[in-house]
Amino acid sequence: MADTTLQPDNDRPLLTIGVALDAAESQEVHRAAREVAEELERSLQHDLPDFQWIFRVLPRHDFPRETPQDPLALLEFGSDIKIEYGFDFLLVVTSCPLLARFDQATSGVPSSMLETGVISMARMLDLENVTATRKAVLGLCRHVLGHLFDLDHNDTSVMQPREFWTDREPLDWSEEEKRRMVDFLQDIADPRLEETATAGKTEWKFYCQVLAGDGLALAREILFFRSWRMMLHLGRFTAATAVSVIFLFLSAEAWELGAAIHSDWLNLIVVAILLLATLSLYFGQNLQAVGRSDKMMEQAVRSRVILFGTLMVGMISFWINLFLISLAVIRIMPDSVLAGWAGLGGQQLPAFHFARLMATFGILASALGGNLEEEHDLKAVLIYTEET
Repeated sequence: MADTTLQPDNDRPLLTIGVALDAAESQEVHRAAREVAEELERSLQHDLPDFQWIFRVLPRHDFPRETPQDPLALLEFGSDIKIEYGFDFLLVVTSCPLLARFDQATSGVPSSMLETGVISMARMLDLENVTATRKAVLGLCRHVLGHLFDLDHNDTSVMQPREFWTDREPLDWSEEEKRRMVDFLQDIADPRLEETATAGKTEWKFYCQVLAGDGLALAREILFFRSWRMMLHLGRFTAATAVSVIFLFLSAEAWELGAAIHSDWLNLIVVAILLLATLSLYFGQNLQAVGRSDKMMEQAVRSRVILFGTLMVGMISFWINLFLISLAVIRIMPDSVLAGWAGLGGQQLPAFHFARLMATFGILASALGGNLEEEHDLKAVLIYTEET
């Protein structure tokens, strides 16, 4: 949300975007970054005239300098700068190649969760001339900003997904995309909670005010983060769960335990295990450090709430998948064998009850497997919107 201390004397709400780059970059890169920032400001004034746009370029001497650059480290670095300066969005620009985690190569990584994007000019600096490079970088920046402004992919606009960015692709958003961005940005442009007289003085009250005032928007962002992708990208997380569930299915003791647990108690156990597993991953993977701030700020609170909520939804969706798989396996296996393991004698096996039990044990194992993952891998799955 906009820093109203910079508000000019007009009726349009102000939106500020920071552009951070390494102070040690060459003059060529600094010049290109400033030219692209100026062009972005002009184009946004034209495309989204409901808002007053201000770009600010920030050369940083504390810029991370590993090669190749880790987009996750740059996203966290940029998020800290965004919160420090009170920007609404921030782009981190580098001339170094980026470390790709999910694709063969990448030039840009947006994070809607952190309202921050990373831009690498490395592959575009090899284009035939300066004009081509500038246009390619401009297209990538508009694509990344589109994701930060709540847009999805569109094959007929600048939101078209690409493997390589050149000067030959479209630079414009569609009219429908512009309307969607305006609706999204209206909320971003409102004054921040800490800038109002009603802001809570204690941390718990501040969190409650953010949830009460913006709860629906936060829930929408959490649900649209596609957190089910965790199981597709985290090998140790998924492997630990699969091995544990297979072992439980072949263990008579697990079936006896399931028969001894009342169904109502199992419901409470499911809720408790899901919450504990989420907390275990959240603190075990140091996710609470994302969006850190020395004082209470709405942007930092939103980032933490969305991150925790996304992780929780991911665990719930994983539990649902485990439940469905367990139910299918129980239906396939002979009832007489399973009932004997459970000590039910001639009684019918309650398939839904035992499927819930197996899924819940699987979630316990997944929390262990998730903490065996490299910290950066789990963060990337949760924080990245895409690699482009």
